[in-house]
Amino acid sequence: MYSRNFNIPWDNTPAQLPSIGPPSPPNATLFESPMITLLAGPTKRRFWAHKDVLCTVPFFRSCLEASFLDAHTNIIELLEDDPDAVGAMVSFLYSEEYFPRIIRTHGARALEVLPAGRQHSRSVHIHVHALAEKYAITGLRELSFRKIFLIDASDLDFLHFLREVYTVTPPTSKLRYANRLEEYWVLGLHERLKEMRAQHPQELNQFLIASPEFTQDLVWSLSYAVDCALGATGVTVEWGLGMGNRLS
Repeated sequence: MYSRNFNIPWDNTPAQLPSIGPPSPPNATLFESPMITLLAGPTKRRFWAHKDVLCTVPFFRSCLEASFLDAHTNIIELLEDDPDAVGAMVSFLYSEEYFPRIIRTHGARALEVLPAGRQHSRSVHIHVHALAEKYAITGLRELSFRKIFLIDASDLDFLHFLREVYTVTPPTSKLRYANRLEEYWVLGLHERLKEMRAQHPQELNQFLIASPEFTQDLVWSLSYAVDCALGATGVTVEWGLGMGNRLS
């Protein structure tokens, strides 16, 4: 949703932008364009970005070029979007990163240490991923995907992760299992579910009953795994809804 807002004066722009360091010479003109105000979520949390920086995203470029905005206020409302995810998006558009950053420690990638009293959560990265898919920001989508799986999670946390994925993301999301049929991905899911079935059977059953979209994706993923296993032996399998399977 876009709005022409005449109540917020232009001089309400914050004194400092996200810390991004000096712009590279080819992109210096991006920072000479007018400031745009983004109002995110139902609380209308405010973020600011240069117009030409936002225009690197086709969705925002079409919005800004279609004269949806008042020339003096330049406000875009993103009331259905998660404010933390919008903040991460703005940071990414300037620096190709967002907090917490990916760093190298002891030769491996990890998320940087959070301030005392805070713990890493997959939730924020799931919302960032959903936002990146919504606005087709490929780099942000891939970055948030990597961050999600740099966070260790217990079995119950994994169920919470699945529940949130199937609540927040669209059916075409890369986070959904029907869209991730690489063999290692399916086998990893299978092993995780086996562990949960042994240790938390009641919670797992409740989740499967309450999450029909995931259950459907699970069936297709396991069907894929069976096809891979049988294919390695030269056996083919045909799957049909309500028809079982046929080996040949």
